[in-house]
Amino acid sequence: MSNNNDPKPKERFEDLLEDSLKDITVLKKDGKIITSKEPPAPIPTQSIQDEADVLKELLHQDMEEEGTEFLSEEPAFLRPGVQHQVLRKLRRNYWVVQDELDLHGSTSDSARALVAEFLSNAKKRGIRCVRVIHGKGHRSNNGEPVLKKKLFRWLQLRADILAYCEAAPKDGGSGATMLLLSTKK
Repeated sequence: MSNNNDPKPKERFEDLLEDSLKDITVLKKDGKIITSKEPPAPIPTQSIQDEADVLKELLHQDMEEEGTEFLSEEPAFLRPGVQHQVLRKLRRNYWVVQDELDLHGSTSDSARALVAEFLSNAKKRGIRCVRVIHGKGHRSNNGEPVLKKKLFRWLQLRADILAYCEAAPKDGGSGATMLLLSTKK
């Protein structure tokens, strides 16, 4: 039943639709496609390939080759030409650790690949200070840290490592190494 006392008569759907569409301008179909004014950023394929080649080269270098006898297995390293206070500041946690890599359970080959990839990504992201956890060697066959010694040699071969040292006891002690990366690209 309809009540004649209703102040508003019921509106039809078509009327409501027409009323809601009255401010819309219909575009003519001329076959043109509207594109954004800015082209997409180019993909640096050559740079990507170069980085992949360098990573591959670093991974396939034989660490026992001739000429690596100069590399040290000491728990601290300072690149020649870098001030001694840099190493002192690194030991005192002057820089905030921005990322870390845990190598527990990794084989030497997989650890080397992980370290190379980790440092490459850290450099791309502009990270300055990182920690690599390699363990103390308690579970190795001879009870000595295998990855720790190899890590020190790998790091000395990289030009982007300014310094490294053993972490403070609260940060892993002899089972972790603090690294300071170069900011140069």
